[in-house]
Amino acid sequence: MHPGDQWSPTPKYVLRRACVGRFARQLSPGRFVEVGAGSGGLTRDFLDRGFEGVCYDLGESTRDALRQRLAAYGARAQVADRLTDLPPGAFDYLLAFEVLEHIEDDGAALAAWTALLKPGGACLISVPAHQRKFGPDDSAVGHVRRYERAQLAAMLRQSGFVDVQICNYGFPLGNLTRHVANLMRKVEGPQPGGDAVARSIRSGVHQPATTRALSLGFNSVVLAPFVALQRLFFSLDWGDGYVAMARKRVP
Repeated sequence: MHPGDQWSPTPKYVLRRACVGRFARQLSPGRFVEVGAGSGGLTRDFLDRGFEGVCYDLGESTRDALRQRLAAYGARAQVADRLTDLPPGAFDYLLAFEVLEHIEDDGAALAAWTALLKPGGACLISVPAHQRKFGPDDSAVGHVRRYERAQLAAMLRQSGFVDVQICNYGFPLGNLTRHVANLMRKVEGPQPGGDAVARSIRSGVHQPATTRALSLGFNSVVLAPFVALQRLFFSLDWGDGYVAMARKRVP
């Protein structure tokens, strides 16, 4: 993280975290590899549940910040400088939250990550939903696309996964905050960050000041009813994001 960069949990993050947690409760503690760990918030959730693993993020400064944030976990939490340094077939779980949408060849990326999993291992990922909703906030954080349910399921199967489960989270609050975020991006104008890769790296650890200010108004008490409410709509396609879990096919 660069000096001065700050990040506060947004309503969408809190809603997504709750959905990820719902899937994580189905998993026994094991060894994970996490791609695009960002600020490490969800990483700590898994470590606190008894998991251990290796994190990776594209930004060198982000990786350095992750090492500092996860130092208290000791050898249970490691940060890799290159995914290619990791042994294939060594991990029980693959985690990638809000990552694939930043990558042009997402299918090739997912296939490469899948090689790190043991046969029978599970992936748990999240992506933004519905290409028709692509807007200024997507562009500002380096998104290439948003996903449809069938598209996401097909990509997982093509990468060698079975038993695909997909949850559509965030309705109704996440939909509202997307509109607010797009409006704020228009009002704030261009943000620092350079090309799409730089914007992608920065998005995991930095937010505009107005976004941080609004996020502070949504504490856990305020958001609790919306976290509960979204569960009624997980099987529908009304929310703004997907969380998916699947198992790597056993030969």
